[in-house]
Amino acid sequence: MLTALPAVHVYGHITLGLVWGILQCGLFVATVWVYETRCTACDPVERPRTSGVPQAEAPGAPSFDDPWR
Repeated sequence: MLTALPAVHVYGHITLGLVWGILQCGLFVATVWVYETRCTACDPVERPRTSGVPQAEAPGAPSFDDPWR
């Protein structure tokens, strides 16, 4: 009985197992997106340089905008 449950037809060739798999993938993508949004907002390394946050630089060290030789 339980092994036949994913094979239940929902609409045409679409089965309950296929719908469940698509929902799981959508939930995974949404969770990763929310996680990345929250982590990027609080992590100073992930912030762009133009965000207005002062960057700590060592005296005499070249900035990141200068070409490295």
